[in-house]
Amino acid sequence: MTRLLGGECRGDSHWNKTAMLQGFKSGPVKYSACKGMHIGERHVWLPKHVRSIAFMFVLMGFFFLLDSLMVSIFHSMNLHNSSTSGKSSGIEEDTGTAYEDKQESQVQMYDRLLNLASNALAEKAFKQDSSNFWEEPYRQASVWKPCADRKSPTNPGKSDKNNGFILVSANGGLNQQRVAICNAVVVASLLNATLVLPKFLYSNVWNDPSQFGDIYQEGHFMNILKDEVYIVKELPSHLKSVDMEAIGSLITDADITKEAKPIEYVKKVLPLLLQNGVVHFLGFGNRLGFDPLPFKLQRLRCKCNFHALKFVPKIQQVGSLLIRRIRNY
Repeated sequence: MTRLLGGECRGDSHWNKTAMLQGFKSGPVKYSACKGMHIGERHVWLPKHVRSIAFMFVLMGFFFLLDSLMVSIFHSMNLHNSSTSGKSSGIEEDTGTAYEDKQESQVQMYDRLLNLASNALAEKAFKQDSSNFWEEPYRQASVWKPCADRKSPTNPGKSDKNNGFILVSANGGLNQQRVAICNAVVVASLLNATLVLPKFLYSNVWNDPSQFGDIYQEGHFMNILKDEVYIVKELPSHLKSVDMEAIGSLITDADITKEAKPIEYVKKVLPLLLQNGVVHFLGFGNRLGFDPLPFKLQRLRCKCNFHALKFVPKIQQVGSLLIRRIRNY
């Protein structure tokens, strides 16, 4: 019976129906005893494993604490890096701003010094004594006389021989036209020819139809140069209808080199002048050199430029008005 109970309590699988029937009446008692044994074993197991359970809880708490500690460390490191980068960027920005301010201050200082220097030079120039402005500081230079002085004893005068007529059609602006007139006067004297009052070519650039008489005083021009060159207002009637290009008397800039010497005019132009009695310089500009040039020719060119060419009264009035306004300012 004890073996049977022990086998039952141990859960033995060798029970049989006979044993079960015989112990039916005492079965509840046996069952209760077996149940008590199970409860007893459970109560015995719990005290034995309390330490293990506590150790597991402590171990889990340790891991949780370690995880929290690692998270806090990484978070503090990120904050430190971000603050460091912010400081470095702030330092770079401050450095760049300081450099730009320094550059700007240097530019302002340079402009200020430049303005001061310009003002000092201007004040020095305007403070000069106007009464002594035109006085010659060198004693030897005080005896110099203008080379264009028409009373000079070196003036050879004009030749009695007349080789023909010279026409000039000047192009360009006012300055180029003025140079062409002066050169034409010299060439006419060189070739012993009569100069016809120059004409001005119309240019789409300047859009100015003005002629010689609209800009310069014709009578004054002819009177100043009357002792050096023969000058007429127009060609004789028998030459007005002559086709210059057909007879080979049309001379352009391509026929005469720039700043040519007087000998070139003697060789190229004089034969045509003697043959046809007239030559036409078309677009005559800077076609006469300055060096070497005989003194009497250079003197004649200066006399034409500074004495013979005089603006008409209406242009002189406008010029005087501009000068007065500039002086008042």
